[in-house]
Amino acid sequence: MKYLKDIQEPGMGTWYFEIDNNGVVYRQMVYHDDGICITSNRKHDHDHYMLVEHPLNPQESYYKEISQAEFEQLWHEQLKLGMEYWYRTKSLFPVGTRVEGYIEAFFPQGTLINLQEPQAVGITDTSALKTITPAEWLYPRYRVIAEVSGYDEINQWVLLTPAEVMGSQYEQNEGL
Repeated sequence: MKYLKDIQEPGMGTWYFEIDNNGVVYRQMVYHDDGICITSNRKHDHDHYMLVEHPLNPQESYYKEISQAEFEQLWHEQLKLGMEYWYRTKSLFPVGTRVEGYIEAFFPQGTLINLQEPQAVGITDTSALKTITPAEWLYPRYRVIAEVSGYDEINQWVLLTPAEVMGSQYEQNEGL
């Protein structure tokens, strides 16, 4: 992995990226000038899930390569801010628990599942979903049932397997 820093034009904040050898972004942070930080592992009111959707070219002049240690220090500072939610999430979703949620987004790491609790995000294998799910169901808001198989401590996500997409969408006015 490579780690990049990009200082946008004034007012756009400082952007940090973790990319693979093909430029695919796996984690991202944006530190805004007002002190607010948005990370790719959490849903945000205005920005939903913020992760670059196209590969980056680290050779572009506006990117500065930084060390993994610098990136991880900033990332872990943000994880610490969400630790209360993370501990709560893990207590609500112990390994072996059957859960229901809905598709939120597709990331390089997998499909993000909204688990209907504050800051509770699940992730499941997208390629496994594709083998058993009609293509027309692989969209945000489609219901998913799965079993908790573990935890991704780096992103504070609940690991879900096996997962199954149901043929109906979650409506905002209903509770799962």
